[in-house]
Amino acid sequence: MLIILAGAVQLARVFYTYHSLQKAMRGGAALLARATNVNYCDLASDAAIIGAKNFMVYGTLQPGVTPVVQTSTCDGSCLQNLIQVLPERQDVNSTNVNPCPCGTNTADDCDVSGGGRAPDFIVVNLNGGYPLQLPFAFINLATVNLRVSVRMPVTGG
Repeated sequence: MLIILAGAVQLARVFYTYHSLQKAMRGGAALLARATNVNYCDLASDAAIIGAKNFMVYGTLQPGVTPVVQTSTCDGSCLQNLIQVLPERQDVNSTNVNPCPCGTNTADDCDVSGGGRAPDFIVVNLNGGYPLQLPFAFINLATVNLRVSVRMPVTGG
């Protein structure tokens, strides 16, 4: 009976962690989708993207001390490095959604500063998944990679 109870607690912890990650990703993706003048081709240094990543990890736009999801395997900086932001655009000739091009200097380019236009969708996911260990009686049984992905339509400029 004790093993079943411990298994139920671990399963509940997995669902709680997944829900917390999904909620944080959804909030950050919504923040990013509503932002204006975002340079989607410069994901490493754009202020809006950095702020959205901070929001997903710490719940604020500035880097904090305590991450939203806390485990021993991945701290705040680890989680921030896992976050991947992908701009996407719907093909005008079909219903396909493709990665948004950067550096082509055309009207379909996602580089807003270079004369392009904002993407149609923004996808935020955890590249490779979020590692969550499943301990039982001082033994690590396994590590589960929680794969969370959120797609939002871009409404900002």
